[in-house]
Amino acid sequence: MEPLISVLNSKISLPSNYNHSLTIGTINNCRGIIKNQPAMQRSLMTIPSLNRILGSGTRVKVCPVSMQAVNITSIKLNKEIPPKHPVPDLKKTVERYLKSLKPLLSTKEYSETEKKVRAFESGVGLELHHKLLERYECTDSWMNEWFLNAAYLGYRIPVIVHSSPGTVGPLQKLSCPEDFFKFGANLIEAVCEYDSMIKSGKIKQEMAGKDALDMQPYAMILGTHRRPNIPLDCLLHTDHSDHIIVIHNNHFFKLNVFDDSCKDRTPLSSTQLAAALKDITSRSATPGIPIGILTGNHRDDWAKDYKKLKDCADNGKILADIENAMFVLCLDKAIPDNIQGDKNYESIRAVQSMTGGSCDANAGNRWHDKAVQYIVSYDGFIGMTYEHSPCEGVPIAVLHDHVLKHIANKNDDNYDLSATTQFPKAKHLEFKLPSGIEDSITAAKRVVEELSRDIDMECFTFENFGTDEIKKNKMSPDSFIQMAMQLAYYKLHGKPPAHYESAGLRRFRNTRTECIRSTSIESVEFAQTMLSDDSKEKKKEAMLKAINAHKKLAGEAATGQGIDRHLFGLKTIAAKKGSSIPDIFTDVGYTRSTHFNLTSSQVPYKTASFMCYGPVTPDGYGCCYNPRPKDIRVACSSFNACKETRTKEFAEALKESFCVMNDLASGC
Repeated sequence: MEPLISVLNSKISLPSNYNHSLTIGTINNCRGIIKNQPAMQRSLMTIPSLNRILGSGTRVKVCPVSMQAVNITSIKLNKEIPPKHPVPDLKKTVERYLKSLKPLLSTKEYSETEKKVRAFESGVGLELHHKLLERYECTDSWMNEWFLNAAYLGYRIPVIVHSSPGTVGPLQKLSCPEDFFKFGANLIEAVCEYDSMIKSGKIKQEMAGKDALDMQPYAMILGTHRRPNIPLDCLLHTDHSDHIIVIHNNHFFKLNVFDDSCKDRTPLSSTQLAAALKDITSRSATPGIPIGILTGNHRDDWAKDYKKLKDCADNGKILADIENAMFVLCLDKAIPDNIQGDKNYESIRAVQSMTGGSCDANAGNRWHDKAVQYIVSYDGFIGMTYEHSPCEGVPIAVLHDHVLKHIANKNDDNYDLSATTQFPKAKHLEFKLPSGIEDSITAAKRVVEELSRDIDMECFTFENFGTDEIKKNKMSPDSFIQMAMQLAYYKLHGKPPAHYESAGLRRFRNTRTECIRSTSIESVEFAQTMLSDDSKEKKKEAMLKAINAHKKLAGEAATGQGIDRHLFGLKTIAAKKGSSIPDIFTDVGYTRSTHFNLTSSQVPYKTASFMCYGPVTPDGYGCCYNPRPKDIRVACSSFNACKETRTKEFAEALKESFCVMNDLASGC
């Protein structure tokens, strides 16, 4: 999920001191900052992308300088180096773009848009395309640096719900506090084991057919942190960290997880770790001031408060400890039974994984700048929040599956914690509160509380069938699920959505994602046919045409032949030239087709887990799914503030679509 896709055309309010010009001196200063970082930590200082502020055609002066993003990890995981991300042929992009607009525009709108697109193709677009090809030749990835800044580091509204996904794992049986501490210890042990595997380079290179996939995102999970800054946050990474941060009852603790007496970086035993966690909870029985809530606020507000916090007493050392940690472990309070209402377990836990729930629950027990925050609560919840800047969801899912498998294999551990006296005592990190920070905490509470109330989750496990059944009927599981979403949306709203599906571009090095525009002429015809009185044979024919059309679009996107990243590059080149934005980017076709009111992605877990996130538009739905051989786990979302969207009805319509489509595939 890329949060800024939905606001590419909006006007962005910039700080009054923001300088639209970027000079050589600025770049040299950035290089100096990088050079002076500690040996194990480098800061990703990159040129701010101006894509977000150009929707209205603003003229911006930018010096014609290109600088690659700094590689912030020394870990090399690719045995075979993937090729560079290609720049698609302009003519083919134009044809694909126009085809994608037909289902979303009236005949008159399409005609006017087509004229602008054709003029762009033969005029300024050709010039911009040549500039983009020049960038391709002199960079490792023509798109990644710009996109990282536009979609993540330059994103100024709260990361929770909007950007950082949550993960919900299967309910654990923790019958007593001792089980809780042992579970947490096994989790730490599992993450350390995974970290060692990554750092040793022993992880096997994944393949897509004969194509080697870029493995570098796996090196960017643990030890990564997003530091708030105006107008662009900084991404920090530590290759080797010996400690984690444990948060309990809003208190922060630094826990060294390796045995200092050993020279070979030997992890502490699970017995020692469990005893350390027990000690932490006993030392933080009284709730602390929820400093962590600040990380859920708007990024500019948090950046200002971060500076205040850092400049007060020894807080800078505490912040450095958090930034350099391998990951954060949040030990949460149990959720009260009366909070559930008409929501099921998965839906309640989805909100807990993204925001911590209410401020009375666990919203202050977080540090949302850390790439990996594991969450364990006394009532058996296991989950995660991950800050989206460093990587996509698949490496996170692989880590999560590894952790759960490790814990399952240690369920027979039986030791007496009361007899364990030799263990490392965690360091209590006690912030000093600068003047005015209490007011900032109160303001951040309001923001987080409002988001927690506004996000409406409907998560479910569809148990009628899974990918085995879909494949048996000779259909692509992903395309089947995508067309089921199209049908569900059309049933509820009587029109097609602008539908975004994330396609991974790991076939190419140092490259993130492409957009699959899942709404097509075929998908609309399918939805209309399914809601008509046509025969089952015609409905099946329309379904198969739609599924195959989607499969083709997905294949093009995954092989670097999508639409949106190419257009993004051309628009950014126009910004760098300092010229006004071409009409194609202010036209109704572009603004409507990039207002993604249905955002979806497949994140496969082997375990009974799923990822979740909020919509990218105020009037949209989010839908993340984990298709497994015998079931499909789905997390649907929308905002309560929007009266047009209805998450529960969308989820029910999606279940119905699964059943009806499978019956068609099996019965005709």
